[in-house]
Amino acid sequence: MTKTFSAYSASAIAALGLAAALVAAPAAYSAEQPAIPAGETISTWVENGQNGRYLLQLIEGGVPAGETAITGTILSDADCAPDADGINHCKNEIRLEDGNTLKGVNNHRMSVNRCLKPGETVTVSPLADGWAVVLVEGATENR
Repeated sequence: MTKTFSAYSASAIAALGLAAALVAAPAAYSAEQPAIPAGETISTWVENGQNGRYLLQLIEGGVPAGETAITGTILSDADCAPDADGINHCKNEIRLEDGNTLKGVNNHRMSVNRCLKPGETVTVSPLADGWAVVLVEGATENR
């Protein structure tokens, strides 16, 4: 009986130690979020996508120079698993009407605001360096 109790005790102590380490240092396991561009109306990434308006962090490409807005089609929505803070960092590709493709990251909480849908028509506008605004059809501009 003592052997069984000792093995059980050792397992319980190890599990409690791991749990204590995770609770004591949550910042070490928390994903760092990109800063929201200055002047934006959202205060957290949870709000991104509200009313069909998404901030897209550009990885490759962008709105052509001189354009204020361009129509595009969502080609993909991938890698949407949430991080430790419950924020999804979905990777999107958008084919623009001029034939170019841009790639970006949609930082949002998909349980609050849906992902961009492949095949969906959107309007893309430049924002700040490295950022664009994506409006889905029927979106209301909430600036």
